[in-house]
Amino acid sequence: MRKRNDNLVSASEIASWAWCPESWRLECGLGEKPANQAALRRGGRFHGLTAVFERLSRAVLTLGLWLLVLATLLLVVLFLLGVRP
Repeated sequence: MRKRNDNLVSASEIASWAWCPESWRLECGLGEKPANQAALRRGGRFHGLTAVFERLSRAVLTLGLWLLVLATLLLVVLFLLGVRP
């Protein structure tokens, strides 16, 4: 385990302090672990799955836009060649 640099503050620590300064003091200042470890693990898995869903959604949207561009170009070429669809 790496030694923690006391001059750095993580985003998790900021969120912990914003949510509950007392929780932050207990966890970061005194080294106490939260009692809801199972809920924290479930939350971590949920956020991981959400990130995967977001990446897949972005990929599908990009594919759809490229297909739309390709269809438009095909229609323009067919129009220029005088072929009626």
